[in-house]
Amino acid sequence: MSDKLYIHFKNFIDAYTAQPLVVAYSGGLDSTVLLHLACRVRQALPEVQVRAVHIHHGLSPNADLWLAHCETQCQALDVAFFGQRVVLACDSRQSLEAVAREARYQAIRDVTPEDAHILLGQHQDDQLETFLLQLKRGAGPKGLSAMAARQVRAGRCYLRPLLEYDRATLEQYARQYNLRWIDDESNQDERFERNFLRHSITPLLKARWPSVGTTVSRSARLCAEQQLLLEEVSDERLALVAVADDCLDIRKLQSFSWLWQQQIIRLWLQKQQAQVPPQQLLQRLPGEFYAAKPDAQPCLAWGSWQLRRFQQGLYLLDSRSLVQNVSQDWVGQAQLQLDDGRRLLFTQAQDGDAGCLYILPSQKVQVRFGEFSHAFCPMGQQHHKPLKQWLKLAHIPPWQRTKMPLLMVEDRLAAVAGWQVDRRFALPVAGSQAWRLDIAG
Repeated sequence: MSDKLYIHFKNFIDAYTAQPLVVAYSGGLDSTVLLHLACRVRQALPEVQVRAVHIHHGLSPNADLWLAHCETQCQALDVAFFGQRVVLACDSRQSLEAVAREARYQAIRDVTPEDAHILLGQHQDDQLETFLLQLKRGAGPKGLSAMAARQVRAGRCYLRPLLEYDRATLEQYARQYNLRWIDDESNQDERFERNFLRHSITPLLKARWPSVGTTVSRSARLCAEQQLLLEEVSDERLALVAVADDCLDIRKLQSFSWLWQQQIIRLWLQKQQAQVPPQQLLQRLPGEFYAAKPDAQPCLAWGSWQLRRFQQGLYLLDSRSLVQNVSQDWVGQAQLQLDDGRRLLFTQAQDGDAGCLYILPSQKVQVRFGEFSHAFCPMGQQHHKPLKQWLKLAHIPPWQRTKMPLLMVEDRLAAVAGWQVDRRFALPVAGSQAWRLDIAG
């Protein structure tokens, strides 16, 4: 069986050996076997680079001993070793398991090159547990796909070469090669859902149906294939209704069935890296958004995210970006740092350049926000009227208007950065300097 496991592993990673292989090495059985297999491949192919990274969570009194164990094993195997300490910040609303998992991924990204392939030691029993957890949560095909053998996450490629083999096979391999591994005492704590499944549920399932790990893995693979097909069609339909990254056309969205609308919206949120809202919140869209009056501005909120309607657009907002900017003086510097993280850039231009703003060096200049009653006349227009009216005519949503930097020259509105220059300030006068305004970030 050990040779079969090695051959499977070697065939699996054969396409990835041109880049560094980084083993996520906890020191437990799974990652210990994984590291040994990777070293056997390196022995057969000396050009293969093998590294190991160990994440020190600090949750166990034995964490320092585990770090030392992993470093010692890597020294014995002549494997470059990286130990990374993380501090977990977990509040009452968060799962410690989820927080620790995300911290591991972030720490691995911090110490691995972008072209590395990161090897994870999850095996068939882990896949069974993941499937059952997703089933318990009421997941659809995406969740029931469980863990993928290859996954790209935040710019890193993760590989799980051992998913077809159960823990018993890995134990057999480890004992054959006299491998030493550590046992995390927290793995016995059945307050954690995965441990409860591992110790109380899956043994019963395997006793009744010995091949349940294999059949559930097959189901997960079939769900993954169906999900890929669904996403192909969903991508095409999302492209038909998307106005911008953060906006969908409601009329075009309504041309599809309600089931397809939900699928398109979920894919859209996923692409924007937004948390998917609860199903009951999505169910409110037809009544509160589609049936809303044209001038209404309904809003649905969950977590830090919001869905808003403006005219015929369904907009996605991250409320963390809705920072109130404060007024600032401008005295000729190349840029102003805004409170919401953006930068207002001032570039000196040549007289006659299109879209420039002309200011006298002696004039007082301020950057303000949210003052829409000032008179304004964009280039190409003839009459001044309140800025609010122009922004409405330009179909700019209200929450975007409040973020637009207003350049005030001697208390007169001279320009709206990133949009228009007032016609009074768009032509040179004696002694004036031409400036171009841009927004970055």
